[in-house]
Amino acid sequence: MSELANMHMMMNYLRGVYKVLEDEWQKSAKSLGLTQAEQHILWIVSFEREATISRIAHLGLWDVSTVMQVIKRLKDKGLIQLLKKDHDRRISYVTLTEEGAKRQQMSSEGKYSVYSYLQAWSKDHGNQEFLVQLVNLHRDMNEHFHGTEYVEWIENTGRQLRDKVETR
Repeated sequence: MSELANMHMMMNYLRGVYKVLEDEWQKSAKSLGLTQAEQHILWIVSFEREATISRIAHLGLWDVSTVMQVIKRLKDKGLIQLLKKDHDRRISYVTLTEEGAKRQQMSSEGKYSVYSYLQAWSKDHGNQEFLVQLVNLHRDMNEHFHGTEYVEWIENTGRQLRDKVETR
C-alpha cells in the first residue's frame, strides 16, 4: 500500500476515535452543566491549586484569549475565583471555589468507552502490555509536539491520581 494511502487511513482512523472521545467528554461535561473546555480547566486548576491564565493555556493547549473567555464563564457560574498576590498585582491566579471543587470531583466519575474498548482489546488479543505501549507512544508524540514540560505535567498528575486511588 502506498504511503499516501497509509497516511489517509491513519489520519481518518485517528479522527474517528477522537470524535468518540470528544463526544463522550462533551456529554460528561454537559451532564454537569459545563462545556468540555470548562471541565478541562476545572481539572487543570484542581491539580495546580493556583494557576495563571498563561499556565492554563499552556496545559490546555489553548490560546490565552480562549482561556479568558472560559474563565469568565466559570467565574460567572461561581466555580472559580481570581486572586492577586501582594507581591505582584499584575498576575491573576485561578483557584477553584468549593462548588468548583465539587463539580470537578463529580466529573471524575465518568466512564469512557474508548478506554474500555482498548482494555478489552488488549486482553482479548493476549497483549497486556499494549496499553503501556500505547501510552508510551502518546507520551513520546506529545513530547515531540508539545514539549517536555507538558509531558512532565501529565506524568506528575497521573501519579497524583494513581496515589490517590491507592490510598483509598
